[in-house]
Amino acid sequence: MVRVFLTLLFSLFVVTRAAFAQDVAWVQVEAQPSLEMATERARFYSRDLKDVNGFSLGGGWYGVVLGPYSQQDAETALRVYRSEGVIPADAYIATTGELGRQFWPAGADTLSQLPQALEQDQAASAAPQIQADPEIPEETPRQARQSEARLDRDERKQLQMMLQWAGYYNSAIDGAFGRGTRGSMSAWQSDNGFEATGVLTTRQRALLRDQFNAVLKGLDLKTVTDTAAGIEMKLPTGVVAFDRYESPFAHYPATGDLPARVLLISQAGDQAMLHGLYDIMQTLEIVPLDGPRERKKNSFLLVGENNKIVSHTEVSLKNGEIKGFTLIWPA
Repeated sequence: MVRVFLTLLFSLFVVTRAAFAQDVAWVQVEAQPSLEMATERARFYSRDLKDVNGFSLGGGWYGVVLGPYSQQDAETALRVYRSEGVIPADAYIATTGELGRQFWPAGADTLSQLPQALEQDQAASAAPQIQADPEIPEETPRQARQSEARLDRDERKQLQMMLQWAGYYNSAIDGAFGRGTRGSMSAWQSDNGFEATGVLTTRQRALLRDQFNAVLKGLDLKTVTDTAAGIEMKLPTGVVAFDRYESPFAHYPATGDLPARVLLISQAGDQAMLHGLYDIMQTLEIVPLDGPRERKKNSFLLVGENNKIVSHTEVSLKNGEIKGFTLIWPA
């Protein structure tokens, strides 16, 4: 339950690797040291994802990115695709200034069309979002099955994720509504005063979504630009606030009864320093021993949990700068 809650919470805590204010944003998925390898990876991602583009990054490197998006939509794409495991955990938000000549799709010139693309993207972002509405008419089981059949794969996976967060579903997030998903729906319906049909109506799906989003109420999520750290990200300003700098950390301790903490991590360095920081972080009390660890060439991920706290750390190295964050949340 705690890990699912952290996934939900961290879906809004996106490190942008620098404090930029750009109208156009991209999700950088991979960087490859050769055009051939990058082209193959772009072709691979294009099988399942939309908006796949490839650009040179300079220094002999080539990047596979998704976009262009508005900043908000880029953060949403990053959150969803990382949670589904379709892009690497170290994917991040990139800016147009980091991109050079386009190589994928062949013959495309996306950068020259950015004003029009951004206008379309912003128009889509401004479209009203579906919220729980007490006026939504209740459906018969047959109507519920018909409305469910109109859900696309991503919407079905999101429904499974929300049932998992609520504690009713503990299997794969695959968008396939088998016996496990149907059983979780029935259990949720029963606990919420509905007939246990195993098929959620439109109104019931809206209620589940409201329950899912309610966990963020009171956290007062706001974008914080820490110019000293060179990091911009969304923080739960309702429960943490800046206190002090102790290189390489900017400390954001708890401001109330909820024992939460955030550390922004920032220092100049190279790969050796990044890997040294990886080793040091694992010795700190804020990173319990149990939990997955992943160290790559230019990034690392640390998750630790015990009966008191769960912590999540992501750090990356780019252009001689080590940037990252740690969230410590009560178990």
